[in-house]
Amino acid sequence: MTQVMSTLAKVDWQGMAVYTAKNPKQAFINAAIAYVVFRQTLKMAKRVSIYGLRSTLSLLWKQITGVALRHIRRAPGTGIVVQRNISKIVKDIEDSVNVAVPGESKYLTVPEQGMSDDEILAILKRRQNEAGVDWKNGRVSGAVYHGGEELVRLTNEAYAMYNLTNPLHPGVFPGLRRIEAEVVRMVLDLYNGDADCCGTTTSGGTESIIMAVRSHVVWGREIRGINNANIVVPVTAHAAFDKAA
Repeated sequence: MTQVMSTLAKVDWQGMAVYTAKNPKQAFINAAIAYVVFRQTLKMAKRVSIYGLRSTLSLLWKQITGVALRHIRRAPGTGIVVQRNISKIVKDIEDSVNVAVPGESKYLTVPEQGMSDDEILAILKRRQNEAGVDWKNGRVSGAVYHGGEELVRLTNEAYAMYNLTNPLHPGVFPGLRRIEAEVVRMVLDLYNGDADCCGTTTSGGTESIIMAVRSHVVWGREIRGINNANIVVPVTAHAAFDKAA
């Protein structure tokens, strides 16, 4: 604080006032530039304190190269080449996903005549194992969490019982609300949550991660005063962390 006061005492405030009176437009521009530089300097200092100098320079380099690449893509000639390569990559991805199945029709419009139950079930059965991957015997990494045929039978019966319920209307489906509350409390108990803890069910892993990140962002802002939250995860982390950020 003493150094700051000493520095301010050395400023020629009278000279600045005279200059501002004679050149108000330029003085405003100088003040605006100084403000921007000051803000960016504070932001850079904060990044260095959080990430360290090396990581901060790496992030800065990525930002600079990103801006440069966007301008290069807009340049005549270069942009066409870049877009052509992007289009090729997109087409390769589409071709790898949209594989034609011999003898299988594509239904791209609503049929004029409805199908029978047997026709619908036959289509679903044919498409169930189009890839030919033996996931039931653990031949895939992730994607499917198979707990055995008995568990599949039980969950199918549970789905059939509740497939027309709506948890947004607990007054109509109080039993469903109680089921959700009990499941949430079981999970909280596993993590030693007390009576003030709460939770909600989600549709899957991606939404769970997004909701968790959102909860931490709100908690950090409201409780800790953190306005620029930072996520520390490895490069192998789930893509949902990038979506949440």
